[in-house]
Amino acid sequence: MQFLIRLAITAVALVVAAYLLPGLTFQPTVDVGLGPDGNRAAAILISAFVLGILNAIVRPILLLLSAPITCVTLGLFVVVVNGIMLWLLQFIPFTGLHVDSFFTAIVGALVVSVVGFVLNLVVPGK
Repeated sequence: MQFLIRLAITAVALVVAAYLLPGLTFQPTVDVGLGPDGNRAAAILISAFVLGILNAIVRPILLLLSAPITCVTLGLFVVVVNGIMLWLLQFIPFTGLHVDSFFTAIVGALVVSVVGFVLNLVVPGK
């Protein structure tokens, strides 16, 4: 149950980021037979799932490799690592995510992080 709550929170955070940033869009590549809105919702859920996998596997490796830079910048480089995760997400098939620039990915990662943090505080069940 906790996994589904986290998935929903990440999906909502991605929707908010796509709404706030014009350079972050979802263009579904797979037709799931639910119409245009259903295809977009499926792409968002797939993106949230894949982002969770990327954060579980690739992010720790990047954080380890970037530890010296992170120490020098007093932890601010973690924001860039989060942006890299969102930027990498667009290259995964079936996510339908399109990011215009790396700067948009960094700002989008900030939005996803803040919205996810707030929703984790608000949503019960943990």
